[in-house]
Amino acid sequence: MGDTPTAARNMTGSNNRQDFEIDDLLQFQVVTLGNKLGLSILRRALAPNNLSIREWRVICVMFIYGPSMARQISEITALDPAHVSRTVHQLKRRGIVSFHDNPDDKRQIIVDLTDEGTDLARDVLPQVTELSNSIREVFSADEFTQLIGYLQRANDHVDQMLATEPD
Repeated sequence: MGDTPTAARNMTGSNNRQDFEIDDLLQFQVVTLGNKLGLSILRRALAPNNLSIREWRVICVMFIYGPSMARQISEITALDPAHVSRTVHQLKRRGIVSFHDNPDDKRQIIVDLTDEGTDLARDVLPQVTELSNSIREVFSADEFTQLIGYLQRANDHVDQMLATEPD
């Protein structure tokens, strides 16, 4: 047996084995890919700019969609609202975002990128895009288009499942 993950799994000798390997679980594959890609992006593009992955996701949402309420950022990023709240406050202390009252509802705060935050997003986005797009190299153009379509369909399905579940 080699030192491959499969070999390591086969050496466990567990009597509780299922009829599938952990690699057969969609959630495991998606999360593992996301974590590995996130780590690569963190090391190469975010850490040199003193940004965490969560901070980048929040900045990226505002860069693409414009000023947003924390609730909207939470929905787009699928981050817990408490994490978004802590993150936008950290970014405010660093001068990357600013807060403004919502003219339609004074109880709500709108989060916006400062000029510094916009410049940071413009500097980091090409690096992150290049790293993300490197995955395209292992697929043909048609395969990559299909992959994105499949992922979107899966995301839409999970959104529907979540919409019918109690909070």
